[in-house]
Amino acid sequence: MNRARPVIYGAFFAMSAAVLAPGQVQGEERWASADGAARAKLPDPARSETIVAGELVCAEQRWSLLLALADGVAGTDGARAAEIAIGENRFDLDAERTGSSIAVAVTSEVLPPLRAGIRMDVLVTGGESDYSARFSLVGSRRAIDEAAPRCSRRDMSAYRAIMPGELNPETVLARELLDAEIEAFRTATKSEPAIAAALHNAGAGKRLLFATICGSSWYYGNSGCNMTVHAQEGEDSWRRVYETEGVAMHIDPNAQTEGWPNLVTLSFDGDEIVWHWEDGEYLPPFIAELHGG
Repeated sequence: MNRARPVIYGAFFAMSAAVLAPGQVQGEERWASADGAARAKLPDPARSETIVAGELVCAEQRWSLLLALADGVAGTDGARAAEIAIGENRFDLDAERTGSSIAVAVTSEVLPPLRAGIRMDVLVTGGESDYSARFSLVGSRRAIDEAAPRCSRRDMSAYRAIMPGELNPETVLARELLDAEIEAFRTATKSEPAIAAALHNAGAGKRLLFATICGSSWYYGNSGCNMTVHAQEGEDSWRRVYETEGVAMHIDPNAQTEGWPNLVTLSFDGDEIVWHWEDGEYLPPFIAELHGG
């Protein structure tokens, strides 16, 4: 069973809810993409007296399921909880009502079953009354695939992007630190990987080396690259403090722990995660919380 609960994006919900009006989708039997827009129209819902239409929209790499409510459906604006059921998959998500619409924040874990499933049941709770509906997923794969490339990029201007380069002088150090990985890659693929690196000086003798090894999607997943982050303080030896693949890496210059800046990763599916320094390594939020962070 899958569980996912994202952060509510109030401004995004407010913008998205204005897109869909009750009665906008009528008589459709399958999902349909909207020409030139990052939106997919859902077919008419079944088993519902409260929800009359639906759309899946994307903005800044965040997906949202917009549900239009029938005229006269009771309820005030505010936060809600939503459950989406697709086959054996169950997802607990955040939702928000604004006027005659409900916006459900759809995480990347929901998209694969949404594209491949047969039908989807939606239940929204947390207000004066519950709202529920069943939607067919016929045509969802094509409609979502057509909408995805049109989705606007996430605004990451508040962070510093990390761009490892093959010609940067710190690549020599990266090759030393990745010696075992490079040899394993050569043995497995019979080819030479591309090594790139970037160095960040955090001050007070603290430095971070971002090193990538690229060359094979078979070896390193869809992105074809693996990134490791190494930390050094003073004259200490470099040590690995983080490893990932398939993300764009950023540093938050305005947030740090013990002098080490937060790392912010953005996946190809649009998931943004902040990694905090704790006990000599970078931990994601849910693990930091378990440790009392």
